[in-house]
This record gives sequence, structure tokens and C-alpha cells, in this order.
Amino acid sequence: MLIAPFWAEYPSDDMNILPNPYKTEKLSGSFSIAENSKIFCDSAFLTQAERLADLVYESCGKFLQFTDVIEEAQIIFANSDKTDPEGYILMISQGVVTVNASTVEGCFYAVETLRQVFNLDTKQEEITCANCYIEDKPRFYHRGLMVDICRHFYGVDTLKQIVELMSQVKLNKLHLHLTDDQGFRVQIDKYPLLTEIGSVRQGSEVVKDGKRYVDDEPHGGFLTKNDIAELVSYAAERNIEIIPEVDLPGHFVAALAAYPEYSCTHQVSEVRKSWGISKDILCAGNDESYEFVKNILDEIAEMFPSEYIHLGGDEVPKDRWCNCKLCRERMAELKLNSYDELQAHMVEVFRKHLEAKGKKVICWNDGVKQATDLDIVSQVWTPFKRKKAIKQTKRGRKVILSPCFRLYFDYPYALTPLRKTLKFNPYRGVAKHARKNVLGVEGTLWTEYVSCPDRLFFQLLPRLDALSEVAWGSRKKGFFKRVTRRLELYDKLGLTYNKRLRKPVGRATTVRKFFRRDSDVEFSKNKQYEN
Repeated sequence: MLIAPFWAEYPSDDMNILPNPYKTEKLSGSFSIAENSKIFCDSAFLTQAERLADLVYESCGKFLQFTDVIEEAQIIFANSDKTDPEGYILMISQGVVTVNASTVEGCFYAVETLRQVFNLDTKQEEITCANCYIEDKPRFYHRGLMVDICRHFYGVDTLKQIVELMSQVKLNKLHLHLTDDQGFRVQIDKYPLLTEIGSVRQGSEVVKDGKRYVDDEPHGGFLTKNDIAELVSYAAERNIEIIPEVDLPGHFVAALAAYPEYSCTHQVSEVRKSWGISKDILCAGNDESYEFVKNILDEIAEMFPSEYIHLGGDEVPKDRWCNCKLCRERMAELKLNSYDELQAHMVEVFRKHLEAKGKKVICWNDGVKQATDLDIVSQVWTPFKRKKAIKQTKRGRKVILSPCFRLYFDYPYALTPLRKTLKFNPYRGVAKHARKNVLGVEGTLWTEYVSCPDRLFFQLLPRLDALSEVAWGSRKKGFFKRVTRRLELYDKLGLTYNKRLRKPVGRATTVRKFFRRDSDVEFSKNKQYEN
């Protein structure tokens, strides 16, 4: 894990690179790629060198040749032990581009920087750039984005688009929220009803025309094991790890609608159509409930090679447990003093099960109780419990920061404008000696009111770029200038994005309308805005 020092001490000569590199310096002169330009590369970096050659060809139609003689090369990929694991050093000078990296990951990010330096996403006759020196490394190990595909389902093609955009700005963790009250979105062979029943709901809560109501339009979909294998492979090629989330013991209604015998009442009859929090949760006193989840997690662990599996744990009302004979008996048997301790016990059972498979566990911070094992990573999202959650870093708990009023991308821009995201300081309130326990940051995109891909990308872009600035480093000067080229790329790709970047209009009015009258209020007005 890398924790870089505060970067303000390193002045940047802005080169319109996003996220802003650790250290840059413009040099005199320029470099041009010619028809006969050649590449020399260390064998470990061949795939990345070929990727750069492909990008050059797509941009200008020129073929870069490979050579085994370093003196003949104009582009050199060298293996160096002088860079951080995800870092690189890039020198463009005297007619030669030299990339130094110690890992494939670092080399991958160097190519992404060259992609921007040479503007390779644009068709051009000549590829030229100013000579420069760039030394780069990330501030945080975990640079993530969570996408909820439960409330509204998005398939492989859309998720691949997101992965590609993430990789271009050096984000490296895609957290997929796969299960919730409103849908179970992943194939589990041992329990086919999880997708036959649990992946389809018969309506959705909407806010439209000044009313909040549940419509009668069915909504469904799930990722097959082949889908996941394809997506995991695609992401790995782009240096992105996919972290699956199975939310429990709350937010579990879709699974319980398929297998109600694992609830406390045995009476959960349908996948939840409205948003919010359900009192129907996984029974903590039934031994078969534990086996049910373990079997699900076994298949999840096989599908996802990720180091981590997310177990949710947030927003768990204990009403059903209080009235459940089996849960009360389990409390007495374990000599527990509270239902929070019962939840901690349940999560610990699953943590140990996953640990035996070489997996670690993440939970949302409100699911991390006093009795929760310190090996569980806390993903901090609640604004009013942030201080309490941050204090856990002093005890040695690792945390990922996802504050809802800074990094929740489902909220309207009127509530969470780009500047608010950019101003987020992940180390605020964290003792210096405990900063090593801040793994990083993660933006979150819940999809209750995000019902189509255009709306998804509108909520995400260019927030994804602002997130990369926070995650990769802390030098955000000139963001609105540097993001311009990204917007040009979004136009080229036909992606919808927020065109009102600097200051949303009528913030208070827009927020009220979003929650009370029309959840699409900003999205509908977006076409009227100009950059």
C-alpha cells in the first residue's frame, strides 16, 4: 500500500493530464511520432507497448515498429526499481520517449498518461507533444467506484464502458453491489430461485409529476457466470479489480422472496418494489440461514478473484430478531448483550468462512460494531458517524472513505457539485500515525432513480474525473481546464454527461424538486446547459 506525502510541496507545470501527476516539468523542445518510429521494450511490458502502438495507429494511422536494439528506438519501455509499485517515470527529451516502471500496473498508467499527452483519442495527422519530465505515483491504494446494479440493472456492455473510463483516469477498484431488497443480480447455481424469482420485481418507486408512487412495470436482469467471467477478464486487462458485494443481513429481501424459510417470519412473498429499508432481514438464529449464505459466498468467491468480498451490513433494523424465538435463543446461547453483538457474530461467521478461502471482508461502517473483528475493513459513508468511524483507524482498522455528501453520485449536482467532491480531504480528522490505515476513497452510484444508461452516465460524468483527482493525489489546481478534453471524449463516445460543470443553477429549488416532484429534474434540463 502506498501513502504518498501531501503533494502541495511539489509544484506542477500543468500539462492538462487528469488526474494531475505527482510531479511534472515542461522541457524545451518537442517530440513527434514518425512513420518509422520504433519501440524497444522490456519483455514484461510488451502488452503495454503494443497497446500504445495500437492507440497511435487508431489516432493517426502510423505503424510503430518494434526493435531489439535500444539505440534504434524512439520509444523505450524500461524496467526500473526506482519507481513505486503503481508509479512510473516518463521522460520525453532529445527525440526519445522513455518509460520507466517496476510493475505492469505502473507501465499501464504510464501508457494512459501518454494517451493524454499525445491526445491519442483524437484523429490527427501528426502526433506531437512538448518535451517533459513526469514522475507519478498514487496517493491511495484503493481508488474505487461502487455501482448499484440492484435497484436498476445494468449489464456487461454498460459495465465495460464504466471500466474503460475508470482505467483511463487511473481508478483501480470497481465495487459491484449485486444483491439488495429490490433485486438479486448474480447467478448462483445451487439456488436457481435467487434469479428466477429474486431478480425480477413487479414495479418500482418513482418520483414524477409531483407524486411519489410505485408503478406497475416489471424490472429484471442478472449477470450470468459467463457475464462475470467476461467482465472480470476485461477489467483485469485494465488493471481494475472487481469487488463483489452480497449485502446482509439487511437489504436481503430479494433473496428471502426466493427462499422465505431463511427469514424470521417465513412470510416474505415478493421482491421489494419501493426503496428505503425493510424490516425483513436474514434470520440470525437459524443454522440453515448461515449455510445458505455460505453456499452463496462459495460461488461468489469462485467467480471473483478479488482479494475482498463486501458483506454490506448497513441499515439493519432488528425488529424481526427481537420477535424471533430462534434469534433470542441464539442470543442467550452466545451470552450476547445486544442485537448489534448478534449481527457482529453473524458477520464473524462469514468472515472466518471467507478467510479460509483467502478472502478479506469489507462492511459499511454502520455494520461495523464494537465487537466486529479488526480485520474487517470499514467503508465509511454516514456523515454523522464519520468521527466515530475514523477513530477506528487509531485502533488499527483499515477504512475506505465514501462520505455521502461528497462522493455519493446518485445525488443531484445541485446537492453535490463537482467542487464539493474536489474539496474532499480524505485525511481530515485522521491522526497522522493512523493515516496508513486509510486504504483510499470510493465514489458510490446508487440507482434508485437512475433507470437508464444515459441517466447513469449523466450522474457519473465528469464526477468520475473529480474522483480520480481525489484518489490519485491532492493537487486539483486547474481541474476544470484539464477536464475539457475528457468532455470531448465523452461527446465522441456519445455519452451523456453533466454540461453545467462549475455551478448548478437554483441549487435549493433543484434539490427540493428532485426529492419531492421529479427525480429527473437535472437530467431533463441538461441539454439546455452549455459548458
